[in-house]
Amino acid sequence: MNDFRGPLPLDERDFAEVRRNVLGKIERPVRPFVFRFAFATAAVALLVFLLIPRPVAPPPLPAMRHVTPLTAISVAESPAPRPTAPPPKPKPHPRLVASKGAPPPDSEITMNIETADPNVRIIWITR
Repeated sequence: MNDFRGPLPLDERDFAEVRRNVLGKIERPVRPFVFRFAFATAAVALLVFLLIPRPVAPPPLPAMRHVTPLTAISVAESPAPRPTAPPPKPKPHPRLVASKGAPPPDSEITMNIETADPNVRIIWITR
């Protein structure tokens, strides 16, 4: 396999120069900027969290006082209630009677029912 590979156009000095350039870019002081930005973001988030008004909880209920149980008290018997007259019966309302005039128009007697199909229409006639 080595027979097919010819001499490389780069020698060891070129590789060392490439390594030095790559390591020089990696070692640049980029990290302090990232840390400053992260710290500033966290500080702003904390400040916003502390300044947002929160609902106030209602005060706790006062403690219940101990109350002694009531003792039975004898009460004299009250006299029997007098009989009263029954309440009057409500008067019946007069019945509504249809007038004996002209019959209602056809629009009050028929009911048109429309369906989802525009070709189908139901007409309900009550006579």
